[in-house]
Amino acid sequence: MTGASDLALFWAAVIAASILVYVILDGFDLGVGILFGTTRDEEMRSRMMSSLAPFWDGNETWLVVIGASLFAAFPAVYAVFLGAFYIPVLLMLIGLISRGIAFEFRYRSGRMRPLWDAGFFVGSLLVAFAQGAAIGGLMRGIPVANNQYAGGSFSWLHPFPILTGIGLVLGYMLLGAGWLIVKNDGALRDWAYLWHSAQGQARANINRY
Repeated sequence: MTGASDLALFWAAVIAASILVYVILDGFDLGVGILFGTTRDEEMRSRMMSSLAPFWDGNETWLVVIGASLFAAFPAVYAVFLGAFYIPVLLMLIGLISRGIAFEFRYRSGRMRPLWDAGFFVGSLLVAFAQGAAIGGLMRGIPVANNQYAGGSFSWLHPFPILTGIGLVLGYMLLGAGWLIVKNDGALRDWAYLWHSAQGQARANINRY
């Protein structure tokens, strides 16, 4: 029994550490994607993409580690989580696919570039909001009966998860602005400074509530 408990604690620690690394690494990635949609300056957009190019694909690998570890170590928790947050998880997957396609095709088709730009921005926004909404839903609690999810498909849809979804979007934008400040200079860096200050103030206002 002790060995089983130690193993559960080990996997819980692995999952917690993976979540932390994912939030930090893919957080700035998603944040830059959201900020990408707030400017029409083509040069700034290209520089944003270039700053992410060597890292973005590897950052999302941590999401696979989290899902696989949860499925292997805690299958009952995995089943309850998917049942409770089927729609947010589906939205997140749609967003990830949209981001991946847009990132690869943006430079291959000038005529379709506005579509890929929109896909990159909307995909980033969807992923960030879905993750925040799931966190809010977990904090509210999940109805479980006989080790199975006992709620409905939209039980997660509540003002609190919506607020946490918006809060995570702002938090990722803050990380994204910080990344752009570190990796760039000139007009883009000055623009990112303005966003960094604005998002920090917005999060402070949300935390008051």
